[in-house]
Amino acid sequence: MPRKRTTKATAKPRAKKASPVVAPQAPEQHEPEAQEKRGRFTRVLMRVFLLIAVPAVAIAAAGFYWLQGARYVSTENAYVKTDIAKLAAEVSGKAVEVRAHAHMQVNEGDVLVRVDPRPFEIALSRAQAELDASRQEVETLRATLAEAHQELEEAQDRAAYYRKRYERQKTLAKRGIIAETRGDELENDANAATDRVDMARQKIRRVMASLGGVPSRPVDEHPLVRAKIAAVEKAKLDLERTSVKAPSSGTVVTVPLVTGEQISASEPLFAIVTDKSPWVDANFKETELTHVRVGQHATIELDTYPGVTWRAKVKSISPATGAEFAILPPQNASGNWVKVVQRLPVRLELIERAGSPPLRAGMTATVTIDTVRERTIDDLLGSLTALAQGHSVKPQDEAAASK
Repeated sequence: MPRKRTTKATAKPRAKKASPVVAPQAPEQHEPEAQEKRGRFTRVLMRVFLLIAVPAVAIAAAGFYWLQGARYVSTENAYVKTDIAKLAAEVSGKAVEVRAHAHMQVNEGDVLVRVDPRPFEIALSRAQAELDASRQEVETLRATLAEAHQELEEAQDRAAYYRKRYERQKTLAKRGIIAETRGDELENDANAATDRVDMARQKIRRVMASLGGVPSRPVDEHPLVRAKIAAVEKAKLDLERTSVKAPSSGTVVTVPLVTGEQISASEPLFAIVTDKSPWVDANFKETELTHVRVGQHATIELDTYPGVTWRAKVKSISPATGAEFAILPPQNASGNWVKVVQRLPVRLELIERAGSPPLRAGMTATVTIDTVRERTIDDLLGSLTALAQGHSVKPQDEAAASK
């Protein structure tokens, strides 16, 4: 009896200890399975997103870029330009005064260089003296003409007298009253008087020719005098040109000239960057100008002023590429040939804006032109069809499709 109680007492605690251990283990076994299901679902969603959504977004973005990409053309091969006047002396001589210096602001008509005027003053005095001499010469010709007319009248009178005397003596000689030799002398005198009349007439014609055929015209309108007047004007002009003046308002760039140097006519002395409105020359590739037209709007950004934008419009497109104006143009019809895309200068007129920073010639710029052209889905389908057929779409076909 005591052993049985001991056995029952020892068996009950074992049963109580086993039941609490088995019950909490069931939730722990189902939790990894749920996490694994959630992970598989997440991976499936990620695959669907990567395989469908991302390509769809990329295709949509590429299509939008393709549709909008044809509207704007841009280039960094662009530079600010302005009028630059090359200043040169029009007469040769020694520079006695140089008033200009680098980066000096000048106005139109300012005297920048003075050439020694003494040689030109002497030339002017000589030209004026020759003018006075030519006027006196014309007056002398007029007096000579009047004298020639008097000589002609006198010669005509003498010729008439000698001719009448000869006729009278000729009758007497036939009758034998006077000797025949006397008749010959009188005939010779009559012929000599007639010759003097012809000489007087020749003299009048010669003087008339010297007077230009119109002796009554004013002295200063005579050809001889007019030539000397032109010489005087030329001397005055050369004297005025000893003062080298600024052709326009602007800024002097370089002044290598110093006082005392010899200046040659038409030799450039220095340059002046004028104050006229600058413009921008953009060199676009020929393949980018298919839809660029005069009057289209553009935006310009200068490397010197990042973040500052100028508005402009297309003013003109060069009728020839830059290679056509080269000293040695390419000879594409001879030898081996390699196709190179050419560039055409496009001039853009800047639209004035208040408070804009100063522009200087030669600054580099980035130009973007709005061609106001948009592609359509039909263009995209046409391009895909052309690619599928093995050839690309020509620019003219693309332009016709866009219309």
